[in-house]
Amino acid sequence: LNWSRYLSLYQLGLGARGIGFRDSCQDVMGAVSHTHESAKKMLIKLIQMQKQNGSAMHQFNPLSMIGNEGDSLEDEDRYHFYGDDHLWLILSVCSYIKETGDLTFLEEVYPFYDKDKNGKALEASSLLEHLKRALSFTKEHTGKHGLPLLGFADWNDTVNLPKGAESIFVANLYGVALLEMIELFNYLGDQEQIDIYEKDYHHMKHLVNEHAWDGQWYIRYFDHLGNPIGSNQNEEGKIYTNAQSWTVLSGFATKDRAKLALESLKKYLNTKNGIKLSTPGYSRYEHEKGGVTSYPPGAKENGGIFLHSNPWVMIAETMLGHGNQAFEYYHQINPASKNDKINEFECEPYVYPQNILGDEHPQFGLGRNSWLSGTASWTYQAATKYILGIKPVYDGLEINPTIPSHWETFTVKKEFRGSTYIIEFKNFNHVQNGIQSITVDGIPISGLVLPVFADQKEHQVVVIMNK
Repeated sequence: LNWSRYLSLYQLGLGARGIGFRDSCQDVMGAVSHTHESAKKMLIKLIQMQKQNGSAMHQFNPLSMIGNEGDSLEDEDRYHFYGDDHLWLILSVCSYIKETGDLTFLEEVYPFYDKDKNGKALEASSLLEHLKRALSFTKEHTGKHGLPLLGFADWNDTVNLPKGAESIFVANLYGVALLEMIELFNYLGDQEQIDIYEKDYHHMKHLVNEHAWDGQWYIRYFDHLGNPIGSNQNEEGKIYTNAQSWTVLSGFATKDRAKLALESLKKYLNTKNGIKLSTPGYSRYEHEKGGVTSYPPGAKENGGIFLHSNPWVMIAETMLGHGNQAFEYYHQINPASKNDKINEFECEPYVYPQNILGDEHPQFGLGRNSWLSGTASWTYQAATKYILGIKPVYDGLEINPTIPSHWETFTVKKEFRGSTYIIEFKNFNHVQNGIQSITVDGIPISGLVLPVFADQKEHQVVVIMNK
């Protein structure tokens, strides 16, 4: 089974392209609840694309297992690594373990990608060591402000700044990865490792807030000269979506700044067809910024509605308790809601396209590149783990919904570690979040985590919501 954008109408799967490392990590996070075995097989392939220094190959052929550095080899004044790839491995592995309880996976030994002249791996280590090295690479590769280096690019492949540029997205992804590892080591009972990662987390949180806050929102990049991108100082590309959503996801944003950043995002970036990646669009090509400036304003990453980034905003809104807003964002990109304007959308009404042309483009609302996106994985996670609030954790199932206030009742069936949970939610007080009580088979439980039964039986759960 080979996932991701390997063979399609957009990617031929020939030559060096292969499938994306970060893409497949994120696909695993959405699919693992339904296909444990396939998810693990893909993770094992991904692990072997990580280098000894902790970074990762950007793409690889899943049949030959030959990796490559993607487009990063095109310019000598750019780094030959992507700043975010390796960190996604932490999120995907932790998602798998939380869903399955397969802690022994951490002890399994896998080779790094580096090989000798005979094609033999130079080193192999436990999966846990692979995850530690991913964090170490980011920690050791920082720029003028102490923020992580962009590398050739981060998740936004089209912003390619010269060597020395820093990425606030990578800083936040690093923060999320640190939180994941802190949670894991807390479950494993390793206080020494927790102390190290908590120190690293608070250090990066301080740097992000000291250097990247722009007064109304967070900056997206610092270029190689230390100039901000995604700032009020810029005429074009003043504000970027991912700098706002991910600073909430990482927990780096203070409560007041998180609220203001998301308000700015809604004011400047939201449209009736979804949230734009940035605004205003770049009006001319600039080599030092890279491919983002090669598209017309409103297209693709240049102010287009890049759908992959929309569910991250949904999740951020739930983290602030805003169920109404999160569901509004969910609904406005739902392809099933496009049936009455299919002549404008021009994509299948049952699949997310990669992007929709933004409101700076004359064809605003036109969907492009259907099937080619990680949107489905992340929107599924936003809907199930954050809006419905059913999230696997190491101890069991955490129940913490953030929903539209008009929802009075809904029921969810969840298969989890050998048992079936029928979870009935009652929200007669019309709140967006907050739990009054939880009972399992008629017995009240304390806290928000349902126990693991693994008894092949069906368990009835009743959740009463209230502030």
